[in-house]
Amino acid sequence: MIWDEKKQWYIGHSLLIAIIVSILSIFLVFHVTATKETIEIINRISPFYLLLGVIFHILGWIVWGVRIKVLSDALGGMLTTRDAVRSVVASLFGAAITPSHAGGEPVRAYLIAKKGGVRIGDAGAIVLFERLLDLLFILLISPIAIFLLRNVLSHTGPRVQLFITASVIMLIFIVIIIIHAICRPAWIKNRFSLIYSILRLFMGGERSKQLITRISAEVDVFLSSLRRFIRVSRARVFFAWLCTIIYWSLEFMIPCLILMGFGEDPEVLMAFASQVVLLILVFIPLTPGSSGVAELGFTTTFSFFVKTSLLGVLVLTWRFITYYMNIIAGSLLGLNIVFRNEKR
Repeated sequence: MIWDEKKQWYIGHSLLIAIIVSILSIFLVFHVTATKETIEIINRISPFYLLLGVIFHILGWIVWGVRIKVLSDALGGMLTTRDAVRSVVASLFGAAITPSHAGGEPVRAYLIAKKGGVRIGDAGAIVLFERLLDLLFILLISPIAIFLLRNVLSHTGPRVQLFITASVIMLIFIVIIIIHAICRPAWIKNRFSLIYSILRLFMGGERSKQLITRISAEVDVFLSSLRRFIRVSRARVFFAWLCTIIYWSLEFMIPCLILMGFGEDPEVLMAFASQVVLLILVFIPLTPGSSGVAELGFTTTFSFFVKTSLLGVLVLTWRFITYYMNIIAGSLLGLNIVFRNEKR
């Protein structure tokens, strides 16, 4: 009961902090950028393009679910596309209230294991591998994005440039760690003695030994699944890679659709490049759901090719579609899953 109360306290406070920081950031952007033209822009917004932006975001969830389904099939899982998409949407709430969106992964892994009939080690491998695909996508296109935005980034100041450099280094480091774990699984297993020593201080020798044995078994499954993706299921991995490209293309188009709704002609390449740099920025875990960093980073990168009077409305609309929609959909589906489990 005490643990449940602590968990509820953490979720509630994380959500509150994320929303407050996000709203304050958007208010600050409006305060700095709003003009008389902003009111005129709001009055002439085309609902069609805003709806199209929402549809693109929902299509992104579906493509993400298809990617999970493909990776699950590669491990012999029985996950349906519907359950895969549900696992994605249900994980959005956890991602929205944790730094670097890290809270979504455990939720997806749990639902994949439960609905797909695979072990938790397999489910963890699926979730980690899809994250690896995302990281590789970002790393591969980040040089192009930085080149396109070279004039923009030169005016952002040393702090932002240092932030981007640190994020890229972290991304590369994580990819290297994952690849190293796949190629040399003994490297992870050799760390179990240290983990056991720490656990024994809190749980006692017998319980710690049992837990380490269970963890070791799941890690074996986890590493075996990762190796199977690369060595056996290359066709499915390639399809999952295509899903990754489609997913991010859909997400990157959303600001362009919003600008079209304002009657503007968006610079698609610059918008895509700006969002790649933004992804690099929000990777550093500073605030729940990257609130504040996302809004101010978006404003900074887009301010060089979007009219100042548009920025406040653009940030608000973009954040509603890509963030607040996630909170609403994720919390509703999460509650639905909890109530269904209680009835059973």
